[in-house]
This record gives sequence, structure tokens and C-alpha cells, in this order.
Amino acid sequence: MKRIFKNKYAVGMLCLLFLFSCKKDRIDNVTTTISQPTLSAPSNNTLVNLSPSSNAVVTFEWNPATTGNYTLPFYKVIFDKENGDFSKPVYTGIPAKVGIDNKLSLSHKEMNKIAAAAGITELGSGKVKWQVIASNGVITATSGSGILELKRPAGFAENPAAVFITGSATEGGADLLKAQSFKKLSDGVFELYTSLNAGTYKMVDKTTGTPLNFVIDAGIIKQGTEVSSPATTKTTYRINLDFNKSTATFTEIQSVGLWFSGYNKIQATLTYDAAGIWKGVDVPIAWKVEPWGKDERYKFRVTEKDAAGNITIKNWGSAVKDNVRATSTSPASYFLLKEVDNSQYDYTYKFAAEAQKTDIEFRLQSTADYTHKVTFK
Repeated sequence: MKRIFKNKYAVGMLCLLFLFSCKKDRIDNVTTTISQPTLSAPSNNTLVNLSPSSNAVVTFEWNPATTGNYTLPFYKVIFDKENGDFSKPVYTGIPAKVGIDNKLSLSHKEMNKIAAAAGITELGSGKVKWQVIASNGVITATSGSGILELKRPAGFAENPAAVFITGSATEGGADLLKAQSFKKLSDGVFELYTSLNAGTYKMVDKTTGTPLNFVIDAGIIKQGTEVSSPATTKTTYRINLDFNKSTATFTEIQSVGLWFSGYNKIQATLTYDAAGIWKGVDVPIAWKVEPWGKDERYKFRVTEKDAAGNITIKNWGSAVKDNVRATSTSPASYFLLKEVDNSQYDYTYKFAAEAQKTDIEFRLQSTADYTHKVTFK
């Protein structure tokens, strides 16, 4: 038994040596070639007026490379500054069908990012280089380079995921950790209800590390350091930012009124506190006596003034046109606010009770749903 085991072991070792020898011979004998891909479109110095909000694309095409062992070549397309050498490309793209496609389609939005990475500024134009690298998994071949001219529109190439306001003029002061966040409405679009005093402010994309700084200059969002506040005394604003267009607006909130349907007028004016909250303290709630009973309906009316001095009245109320009366068990969704029409009775809420002293809060906070709160004392 012992002799047989040794013989089997020896035979196994011989087989392994044979296999390794065969494998080594196969590796040593591998030879392959790959031809250089050649660029075909777009033509050199083609000018592309970028429109990131559209569905437009730029398609880069090349004549395929061929390999000596008839395998499919794989491609990647790299982009660099006009004077770059592709050692540190600003962008690398891979065709959708790896090993099959000899083209790459990039949206204008993506091309706008490439332009920005290459140092082309908003509303400016400049050139980028591109080339194709083909590979069969063993060796690579590189095409010549193409030149493309890109003209950027207004707007940031890449929108911030978050925006905060800070500075001596703001509610949080110059302490970055106390910066007030904007509410994100959609990609690149933000809104904030806040107050500003005299002093300076700036906007940042984060409150830790090294944030990007933004300022508003004549209604345009730009990267920059702090600028002077539009206010000389404490003033409440709605600030709207659109990074897609690099536009910004300051709208002064002059007043927020608690409006009763039955009386058809504002019965109490709320006072701005902080962080997008207006308050009314010890407000008497008396329903309007009507021939058919008492009317308990209400909503809010907000007076705004734009930068040109134009006055606008906005109504904030319920999403429900004909609402039910609030109770102690009404869900939080009952009190949510949305802009509604100026009708006397539609899209209103209904007070749960009458009271000599009631606290009202009108909340347009960036960190929560727009809503309101009623507290009977």
C-alpha cells in the first residue's frame, strides 16, 4: 500500500509539471497586434453651442481598430485641455456597447461639465482635445487627437447638492456651522425664507472642509467671496436660486396675515421670528356669526415686494378646496401649506375651536414641509 501511494504521488507530480510546462509554453508563445483607431467625427475645430437643458448630444466617432488575434477591441475616449498631453485627462468616457461600438454620445450637459473642467468659464468659449485608446486586453493603440470648440451658456456646469447662507448679515452670523440651509426644490433650484441685516453674506455648498463660495451680483450667481447685504436693517426675504441659469432673486416679505373667510379680511398680523417662522401670540379666535351658524374658515395672506418695488399678495392655504374642521387628532398633513387662489372660502382650513388666546405659527422652513401650527390656550 505504501509503494502504491508513492507511485501515485510521483505520477501526480509529473502531471502537474507537465501542465505547468504546457501553460508556460502557451503564455510565452502568445503574440498579438492591434491597429491604431482613426478619428472620423466631429471634424476638427467644430463649434458646439452648448445647451445643457436640452436633449442635444455630441457624438464622437472613429474607424475601428483591428487585432491580430481577431478579438474585439475595447475603447475609451479621453478629453483634456487644449494644451494638455492626456496624462491627466479631465474626462474619460466608455462607449455604451463595450467591444462593439466605435462611437460615444455625450449630452450637452455632460459636455458642459467637460468644458468647465477644461477651464472654460460661463458664457465663454474654448477648445478641448479628445482621443481614442483601443485595447485588446494585452496591448493598446492610441489615435491622434481631435479638437473641439465649446461655447458655454450661463449657469454652473455642475449644480451643488446643497446650499447654505452665512456671514455677519445672516441669522447664523459668521459661524459656518450655524449657516442656514436652503430648501432644494429640484436639481439646481433652491429657496430660503430668512432675514438679513446690514453686513456681509455668502453662500456655500457645505459647512465643513473647504466649501465653494457663491455670491449674488446683480441677480447673477457667481463664485466669489462675501458681498454686502441688500438690507440696511433687519429685513425678511425669500431668496430663490437657480444654478441652471445662474440667476437669483431677493423678494422682501413685508407681512404675513391670518385671514378669516367670514370677515373677509386679515384679523391678525404675525411677526417674523427666525428660520422661516412667523408667530402670533395670544391671538383671539372668534368665529364669524352667520345666519346659518358660525364660520371658522381661515388661511394666510402674504404681502411681497420685489426688487423693482412691485407689490404682490399671495395666499397660502390647504390643498383641499372644501375642508373639514380640524380636531385634536387631525394628521400633520392637514396643516401643510401651499399657494392657493384668493377666493374667500375655498382652500381654507377650519379652526377646531374658539379661544381668547391662541398661538399661531406660519412655518416656511427650509428643513421641513411648509406648514402651520395652531395652539389653543
